[in-house]
Amino acid sequence: MDLSFLIPSKMRRQVLAYFVANPDAQVHIREIARELKSTPQTVYRELLNMEGWGILLSSKRCNQRAFRLNKRFFLLPPIQELFRRMDEDKNRKFTIVKTYDWKELQKKYKKIPVPPELDKGLRTPRKRPRAYAEEKSLRKLGML
Repeated sequence: MDLSFLIPSKMRRQVLAYFVANPDAQVHIREIARELKSTPQTVYRELLNMEGWGILLSSKRCNQRAFRLNKRFFLLPPIQELFRRMDEDKNRKFTIVKTYDWKELQKKYKKIPVPPELDKGLRTPRKRPRAYAEEKSLRKLGML
């Protein structure tokens, strides 16, 4: 499962995943850009968007802005649950219960008898549909 249908921006998904994974983190723009291997401009744009929505809070530290997760944001618990379930899906292991031998299945299904009324329809040559003839005559008349 992918969150691209909910959150179209790849950078926004990455920033949100970073803060959900590190809820106590308070990071500068360049730190998170380095962590996500992206440019500071694209990360800064998403940080500002998320701050405007209330997901993140910012504070001035020295002459830089530091961003942190707003733990009072009303949609934070469902977002955290969504990311937790996505991590579970990524780590889920599947077991093969049954395998099929394709050649045996082919032999088995070739032996199925075909009813005589269907056999005639399967063996007759295919005719062109009526619509084709009508279209052809309309083209001759110049109407199409």
